[in-house]
Amino acid sequence: MSDTGTGSAELLSRLEKLPFSRWHLNLAIIAGVGVLLDATDFAMFGAALPPIAREFGLSSAQSGLLATIAIFSVFTVLTALSWNVLSLAVLRFISNFGLGGQVPVALTITSEFMPGRLRGRVSSSVLATFPLGLAVAAGLSLVLIPTLGWRALFAVGVLPALMLLLVRRYMPESVRYLISRGKTGDAERTVQAIERAALPDMVPRPAPPARRETGVEQGITVVELLTPGRRRTTILLWIVSFCFFWSSNGILFMLPTILTQRGLPLSQALGLQLVQGIAGTFGYSICGFLIDRFGRRPVLFLYFFVGAVFHLWFATASGLWMWVAIALVGWVNPGVYGPTGVYVGELYPTHLRATATGWFFGIGRVGSFLAPAVVGLMLQFGIGSYVLHTFALTFFIASIAIVAVGIETRGLTLEQSQALANAPAA
Repeated sequence: MSDTGTGSAELLSRLEKLPFSRWHLNLAIIAGVGVLLDATDFAMFGAALPPIAREFGLSSAQSGLLATIAIFSVFTVLTALSWNVLSLAVLRFISNFGLGGQVPVALTITSEFMPGRLRGRVSSSVLATFPLGLAVAAGLSLVLIPTLGWRALFAVGVLPALMLLLVRRYMPESVRYLISRGKTGDAERTVQAIERAALPDMVPRPAPPARRETGVEQGITVVELLTPGRRRTTILLWIVSFCFFWSSNGILFMLPTILTQRGLPLSQALGLQLVQGIAGTFGYSICGFLIDRFGRRPVLFLYFFVGAVFHLWFATASGLWMWVAIALVGWVNPGVYGPTGVYVGELYPTHLRATATGWFFGIGRVGSFLAPAVVGLMLQFGIGSYVLHTFALTFFIASIAIVAVGIETRGLTLEQSQALANAPAA
């Protein structure tokens, strides 16, 4: 092995051996706040959709189509100034190009800095702020919509843009990425900074001269996801992503509309969404501990499989049981979202990790914009009673696909996971 390669391996080994410190905690907090704001913006549109539909005279099908445009926002604050449905749709579409990559970036960077023994629980806890953001959105909606109207919700959407400044200032560059680009000196300085925070009594090491890492060819990374050695894994993970996002964003954007169509008042629909978000926060965090304890595939399979049952139960529940059922739905949806993303990041090498995670969530967006449109059409044509059944079906399909990946990464370093993923099938 070359001196550069030896130095690179040593740097990664030093990262793996570090204890969880205030530096790691601060990184997790910064990433988590960004994810929370992402989720809050997502859910605000779903909560506002029923009064928007009333104001602009939208049918159920038109509401579902509009929800497909509601993806993300630095322009969310401008949505408050919408004067008709066309302006609303255009502003929400433009806003998609703001912070839409927040979740995959937060997940990738957190996973790369956490030791393998802690990666599942810490990274999942970061993304546990996503359902917390759903709960925040539901709470804001309950307070603002009855008094100030739906436009007030979008006026607070400037917060994610401000978050960009914080992330840009404090988020470090990935050590593995720096090594892959030959910037070993920068990688060494980053590791030293973390060591000073985690091990303040440690004698600092001299930084080596910057040298280009060998053996890593930079190409078209999206194409690499579908090379023969990775194609099967990639396609299976995309199926998981599509199915999850169909169910998750179908509920996220359309649950208030679905329930108000059934005759429930908007306040009760938002209350159910609040319970779902709170339960999801616990579901995320506990799933993170479980995947570190029992393995990625068995735990993720269980979440998706029993999640299908919970969705079916919620589809038929009424009265108090509806509240219990939505809490269990929230536990798995979106409770399985973050841990699944952790697993995805472990299956690809450094130069592909962010791309693989981004495409995993990106393919899911296809499901996320199709689901509200289909839900809206189902409501429009009188078959809305089967909407929640489609969410159960997609969770069941995801459970089969996650098992079929066939690779377990619990407790491994990212390099060990990559080697296992690249090994030829027996």
